[in-house]
Amino acid sequence: MQLSIASSSLISIPIIEAILASEHTLGSIITNPDKPTGRGKKIEANELAKWAELKGLDVSKPADTSELNRHLLASQPQLIITCAYGRLIPVELLHGPRFGWINLHFSLLPKLRGAAPVQWAILNGETETGFTIFKLDKGMDTGPVYITKEVNISEDDTTPILLDRLTELAIPDLLDLVSKIGKTRATPQPLSGATLAPKISKDMGRIIWKSSIETVLRQDRALSDNPGIWTMFNDERISLHGLSEVLVANNLKAPGDIELVGDQLLVRTSDSVLEVKEVTPAGKKRMSGADFSRGARLDSGSKFE
Repeated sequence: MQLSIASSSLISIPIIEAILASEHTLGSIITNPDKPTGRGKKIEANELAKWAELKGLDVSKPADTSELNRHLLASQPQLIITCAYGRLIPVELLHGPRFGWINLHFSLLPKLRGAAPVQWAILNGETETGFTIFKLDKGMDTGPVYITKEVNISEDDTTPILLDRLTELAIPDLLDLVSKIGKTRATPQPLSGATLAPKISKDMGRIIWKSSIETVLRQDRALSDNPGIWTMFNDERISLHGLSEVLVANNLKAPGDIELVGDQLLVRTSDSVLEVKEVTPAGKKRMSGADFSRGARLDSGSKFE
């Protein structure tokens, strides 16, 4: 079958590689247009597009509905797979390919519809999630379902780890569905139980130290990779890396209080104490928590705001 895949994330690479190794044909990769990136605002392709172009794969970057339509007319895919594309498909294009569009979504729909289901599952303290393969319709993650499978969330799972596991588990079912797509019926989603998983903002990475240690550690697991977690120190933004609960004698009293004990930078939450292994001060290189502490000349009143 002639396939296209629509994605803007590196998470799609294993799917693309599996399609290339199958009996199906990958006609093109549809992704977002190049955009200004970094401090210099240089126009660059996204990481998936860069990878695909290095592999010699056909990449299309439609900026609007008319460009996407022209690409579909030229490439003639029989089925399009979307995964972390980040854009709603115009309803007038959904019936263009013979078998339509299907989406691999990383939650048990209708729960956690939206751009960041894995992050929200971890933030919410869920113990299980899963993946859903469904047929796209005019709504956001509302289409009828072909396949859904549950996956447990462990206390060590971060967003990248869980995404990788879900993708690898979904690939065999996805390829099997592609082979049977004209003979398989999708089931409408339940009318109740829908929740949302909206896009994660940078502000959501700010640690609120009066929160419980469980809440802070979930925030670290969910957001440390992207957009990153951070706090304020002396009116400057400090990125944090590698949080873990520790049982170390200390003099910390209030949430946000920080202290260097041996080579460990400690900070208090509402109910426990964390070690911060590394930090990145604004405009500086990443460094150990101990080196930051010594440079900041911490005293008994030092705290993360």
